[in-house]
Amino acid sequence: MLSKILIATLVTLSGLTFSATAFAKDEEHIMPASDDRWVPWPMHLAQPFPWQDIQGLWKAQQGDFTSYFALKVVRQKSTGTRQLQVKQFDGETCRVIATGVGIERNKKVLSQMTSKAGTTFRVQLTAFDQKDSPLPPLRGNLPTEAVMLLSFGALEQRGTEELIHMQIMKISATLTQKTCMDDLKTLKK
Repeated sequence: MLSKILIATLVTLSGLTFSATAFAKDEEHIMPASDDRWVPWPMHLAQPFPWQDIQGLWKAQQGDFTSYFALKVVRQKSTGTRQLQVKQFDGETCRVIATGVGIERNKKVLSQMTSKAGTTFRVQLTAFDQKDSPLPPLRGNLPTEAVMLLSFGALEQRGTEELIHMQIMKISATLTQKTCMDDLKTLKK
């Protein structure tokens, strides 16, 4: 009897280990593996969040990592508070890989994202004046007043020093997947 329990336990643990490995492979494209080009972003110089400029499709790219973010401004009916609906598209297939809603706190929009596989993570958007940016501003298809910084990390990470930071650029005012696919086609030419 004891040997059957031990065998059942081993089989269960083996399955959990396999599931965790398979799960990690499904989640590869949610965020970059690391921030190998660390830049000291001056968070204390964050500008008021640019609600009038933010809606549209934004592109994040660093090394082998590319992802698109559809950002849509919505108002809560009960309070009138602005929120940001965030949809993340895979940079190779343009499939939706995560969704979330962000709210503004201290000049930043903080969003809890949930991937299709169920992983939750944090995305933070921060605006900077071009003169305060430690990097030259990325130029997308649409001009924006602010330099936008997207930061990724685990939900439990409180400080910005533990997050992965990437400058993002606006490529369209349209929120559709088609815009993502059109951008991929131009890159492959």
